[in-house]
Amino acid sequence: MIDKQNRPILGFPEFKEEWKNKKLKEVAKIGRGKSKHRPRDAEFLYGGKYPFIQTGDIRKTELYLTSFTQTYSEDGLKQSKLWDEDTLCITIAANIAETAILKIKACFPDSIIGLIPKENETTVLFVKHLFDKFKIQIQSLSQGAAQDNLNQEKLSNIDFTFPTIIEQQKIATFLTAVDEKIQALKHKKNLLKQYKKGVMQKIFSQELRFKDDSGNYFSDWKENKLGEVLKKNSKKNKNQEIKLVQSVSNKHGFVNQDEYFEDRIIASKDLSNYYVIQKGDFAYNPSRIDVGSLAYKFDNKTSVISPLYISFKTDKNYLNDNFLLEWFFTEKFTRQMNSSFEGSVRNTLSYESLTKIKIEFPSLEEQTKITNFLSAIDSKINHCQSQIKKTEVWKKGLLQQMFV
Repeated sequence: MIDKQNRPILGFPEFKEEWKNKKLKEVAKIGRGKSKHRPRDAEFLYGGKYPFIQTGDIRKTELYLTSFTQTYSEDGLKQSKLWDEDTLCITIAANIAETAILKIKACFPDSIIGLIPKENETTVLFVKHLFDKFKIQIQSLSQGAAQDNLNQEKLSNIDFTFPTIIEQQKIATFLTAVDEKIQALKHKKNLLKQYKKGVMQKIFSQELRFKDDSGNYFSDWKENKLGEVLKKNSKKNKNQEIKLVQSVSNKHGFVNQDEYFEDRIIASKDLSNYYVIQKGDFAYNPSRIDVGSLAYKFDNKTSVISPLYISFKTDKNYLNDNFLLEWFFTEKFTRQMNSSFEGSVRNTLSYESLTKIKIEFPSLEEQTKITNFLSAIDSKINHCQSQIKKTEVWKKGLLQQMFV
């Protein structure tokens, strides 16, 4: 499965020995988890003191597995097995070849394989990085198996190329340091997101207020219905001059429909009935706004969107665009939105229902201070994400060059 070369392209200069090809079962003990029980047994099998690891727990883990969503009782343990710390957990069903290292004693089901390195043969960290490197090739072994699962026999007979145990330790330590840097950046990003969420709650509940340049509080907030501070977009592409068709995505705002369409609204040949979207316009999918299908036009590229969407802009005498965009992600909006839905099959928010939702807002000057403050937090979050991406790309390059 893997090219058998003597040494990797990138390595530590003090090591000269050739790498040796070995099957995984030669360097590690491999066993399958156990969970052969019926649903009616769950009442006495679960809810005890023994961690019970599931595939979802592994997918959420970058390196070391310490958290879990389920526990086993004494009865559960009788029909399972308690695996030691430093066992490498490998998923063999659904999301194949996801891995994590146990840092607790735990049980797991037969959809997970446990791997324990043999002394002086390999290290759990080195094997973990091997799986990261050759994940796609390992996943391909599941093809043709029942339910696309990877079985224990196939896994045991994979050929890998191993250096000496000392070189393995050095490679694993170096790559683990890279992993830990990525984890630290992700943790920092999550803390910033939590901080922003907490600050937003205080701002929009008016617990946190901003002051003017003289140190005085701004005027009291006002309350209006959205219909009083918004203007519906009714501009159509009558002459079909605009050819750029966009959709509203949950995560990426406005996206070109020929590249990506999340809502499955496919453009027709006749675009004359489509709404023209320009910088400063909002749009949302009335049947998917509950899952975040709302976008704001930041760029200067004029486009059109399907008439199935609803588009509007703010009345600049009352609202700052960025203030409204932040407000759409507050609990106050979500709560009112949920009580305004129409339809029995899908939650649908018509423009008429949207206009009846109430919004509290401060003066334009305070809105600007609020959005500048939140934007500064967003910049830090985006910087963290950029660092994460760069470090992940760097690690990918290292994996390509440090193994054979």
